Amino acid sequence: MINIRIIICDDHTLFRNGLASLLRDQPGIYVIGEAVDGKDLIKKYEDLNPDVILVDISMPGLSGTDAVKELKLKHPNLKALFLTMLKGDQYIYFTLKVGGLGLVNKSIERGELVFAINEVSRGRKYFGSQYDEEKINGILKKYEHKPINIEPNINDEITDIEDKILLLISDGLTSVEIGEEMNLSKKTIDSHRMKIMRKFELPNSSSLIRFAMKYTESKSK
Repeated sequence: MINIRIIICDDHTLFRNGLASLLRDQPGIYVIGEAVDGKDLIKKYEDLNPDVILVDISMPGLSGTDAVKELKLKHPNLKALFLTMLKGDQYIYFTLKVGGLGLVNKSIERGELVFAINEVSRGRKYFGSQYDEEKINGILKKYEHKPINIEPNINDEITDIEDKILLLISDGLTSVEIGEEMNLSKKTIDSHRMKIMRKFELPNSSSLIRFAMKYTESKSK
């Protein structure tokens, strides 16, 4: 078993601390630092020289992708595994173009996350079990003439009504209370909650609440 030293970078403190705690229980994986944004990540990387960085793809200030692009200029062998709440082949293309080796959803199971970290530490790409080398190459070919010049943004995929619901979820309101606030039925609110969960691959209500809190926090910065 190889030892893998990692830095976790995410602007959401609860998520970052929870992930660090989870990974510290894994044999061979050592969390040697945490960073709150891209600027902090660059400093921590220079100070600690980790084997892998586990970094949010989109954060206020200097984003994870911008930090990786900057670091890659000086450290071409840097190995980055991106975290996201977004989905779609365009984000895989974006990850590869900025120099990342992998992209996983924040709702990923612990066992798969550990596997992804091990793959990236060996210099291998990982975007989920359904993405083999042939499929990844197909994505690169598909988007090579459609350059993505803007960083993926959660806000781009959220409708006005979903925005309102997420803000109210982050305030701790139930579906009944949200319905009363928006003059909609509980059934309608529950339907929108399910659509948000499917869109961002959130496995349960707890994940939805964490997502809503992070979304609200990102809007306030």
